[in-house]
Amino acid sequence: MIVIAGIIILVFFSIQVFSLVSILLLGPAKSTDIKTFPKVSLLLAARNEEKLIIRSLEAIDQLDYPKKQLEILIGDDSSTDKTAAIVRDFIKGKPQYKLYSIDKTLGKGRGKANVLAQLALKADGDFYFITDVDVKLPKLWIKSMLQEFGEKVGIVSGTTMCDDGPRFAKLQSIDWLHFMGYIKAFARIGVGCTSVGNNMAVRAQAYWETGGYGKIDFSITEDYKLFEAVTKNGWQWRNVLSPDTLGKAWYIPDVGEMLHQRKRWLIGAQDLPLNWKAMLIIYGLFYVVLIYLGINYSDIAMSIWFMKYLIQTVFILVLCYQVDMRPFGYLELFLYEIYLVVNTIVAGIFYFLPIKSVWKGRRYSGAEVQDLN
Repeated sequence: MIVIAGIIILVFFSIQVFSLVSILLLGPAKSTDIKTFPKVSLLLAARNEEKLIIRSLEAIDQLDYPKKQLEILIGDDSSTDKTAAIVRDFIKGKPQYKLYSIDKTLGKGRGKANVLAQLALKADGDFYFITDVDVKLPKLWIKSMLQEFGEKVGIVSGTTMCDDGPRFAKLQSIDWLHFMGYIKAFARIGVGCTSVGNNMAVRAQAYWETGGYGKIDFSITEDYKLFEAVTKNGWQWRNVLSPDTLGKAWYIPDVGEMLHQRKRWLIGAQDLPLNWKAMLIIYGLFYVVLIYLGINYSDIAMSIWFMKYLIQTVFILVLCYQVDMRPFGYLELFLYEIYLVVNTIVAGIFYFLPIKSVWKGRRYSGAEVQDLN
């Protein structure tokens, strides 16, 4: 057992140290300097979002991009609240906005993927920008993402973290940035994971070569399925870590909703490449090993935990620097370590419980999506 524990710890720290070095070696973010302004379609799926839709639309309205070259297509996904009415009121006198009622299923599309599939059919842009209603976008988002599209690049994703709020929100914010840091660290050496479904852009040509969301096999994590389909067709990808591509998602207010979110992510992780599955397994096993060592070799366990905490803290602080934000406080980073341990263990247990993932008023199970209304 001690040999297996040693191997897991060695692999775990190899990943940690590599990720830190990779982020430290990142150069400064590119300056936003595009000379041409292609037609862009922003696709937004909305379902029962009356509390957050204005926050998102106001940020979209402030995007620094020629209005004649930007269309915003909003799909109302069978909302039962005031989402559609709020959107209609906001877009009056704004011809670049269009609202569509989505009440049918297109091909293999389900949930958000179904809405995006139908909005793409209405889109005229050379690039499709995709975000979520709970994300507040920075002004230079479109320009900063577009500058990453070289001739052979088909898909680009930015970085998302939770917006500021109470302590529970801050812990979620650290968690998002921490995870996004790993994606960028490996992206720097050409190891892809996924695009970020609430902060991504895809070349229209690359999208339609896949057949679109109506043809792609459905997954709870529809962003990864699109990333996989686009890259399989030979298109390159980019992942961006910069202040101008940093989306601020609204935080989850309670533990129950968070557990369903994590279960949805873990279900979607089944489609990830083998190397990323292995990393997730190593990450989970590290805590199992730490508990084992804590019972049998408490001094060694404490030393390993402190080393992990130190590397992790430096990694997160460097990420804060990369996105030009105020670093988190040391108390927050310490509480995050506790949050991370508890969240990993509880989410792992919840994943194996015979409970279907519920999200946005729908129950997800494999390729099935069931409305709860």
